[in-house]
Amino acid sequence: MNKLTLTTAALFTAAATGAHAGIDRSNQDISILFEEGNYLSFSFGNVSPTIEGTGAGVFPISQSATDFSMFAMGYKAQLNDQISLALIWDQPYGADINYIDAPLAPGMAKVDSSALTGILRYEMGNGFSVHGGLRAQKVSGDIISSLGALSATSGTEWGGLVGVAYEKPEIALRVALTYFTAVDHELTGVRAVPGFIDPVTGSVEMPEAINLDFQTGIAENTLLFGSIRHAKWGGISLDTTGALGDATWVTFDEDVTSYKLGLGRRLNENWSVSASLGYVDGSDTGTTFLAPAGAATSIALGAKYTQGNFDISGGVQYTKFDTKTVTSGGLPVVYDDGDAVSFGVKMGLRF
Repeated sequence: MNKLTLTTAALFTAAATGAHAGIDRSNQDISILFEEGNYLSFSFGNVSPTIEGTGAGVFPISQSATDFSMFAMGYKAQLNDQISLALIWDQPYGADINYIDAPLAPGMAKVDSSALTGILRYEMGNGFSVHGGLRAQKVSGDIISSLGALSATSGTEWGGLVGVAYEKPEIALRVALTYFTAVDHELTGVRAVPGFIDPVTGSVEMPEAINLDFQTGIAENTLLFGSIRHAKWGGISLDTTGALGDATWVTFDEDVTSYKLGLGRRLNENWSVSASLGYVDGSDTGTTFLAPAGAATSIALGAKYTQGNFDISGGVQYTKFDTKTVTSGGLPVVYDDGDAVSFGVKMGLRF
């Protein structure tokens, strides 16, 4: 079988999950590590969520999440026949929440992050390879809730990853398993309530996760691909302490597992297309301030154009969120009308 590469832009397909399931956005994609030769890529994604509902059975909730964009860059160098290096900059976590209607108003959350990941891969010559590396992360954010207003940031914190892969190029087979360690962030900032500003310290953990990515040729110029990601969000909280006392601003009730399965098809020497289905699990109840929607089902379409050493891919994804009931101050808020439209573009240069 001739070599067939994936046509999906992973940035936008992952980003849609950030509208509802924790604050995981990039899925910590490391697929650039398996590109041939030396490769440089730039990605952009945009997500437009609409999550509406009813508060306390009376108050209409016109919107709870706002549009957001994401960027990523990657560089892969083939150092010799067996060793390769990848550097990835992305924005793995984020939140853009704005509660403008009762009973959650006024409430908002703006969380930003950046991460630089360095990975080495060693090919053992029998189809198997191992990879591992370090990640440097930084997070910051602003939250307004019944506890007041919090603005906090972390320093640069470190984590790691390790994995194994198996490839059979003649049938375009690749299976890769990668484990990501948790990263603990120590926070400094201020908590404001009417008439008082309190310097605070705090902590939050970005969870450990495991990714399984696979692809295989199933016919001439046709590829089956998919992924499973499990992130251990359950039990994680954002906590601060200061003169006003201890406060828990956000809690995550459960782990999050996402699934994707798709088909890629090369049409000719320049064009290929793909279609995929996705599912992200989630609770239909809870108190998570950053998760106003339940589980999600998605469909994505992508296309890729290759000319010489240059390629550009793009796609669009539609996500439908399940109903979720969030409790605020003892009052139920039911989000029963949520979806998101996402698009992404990725440019790559091989040299």
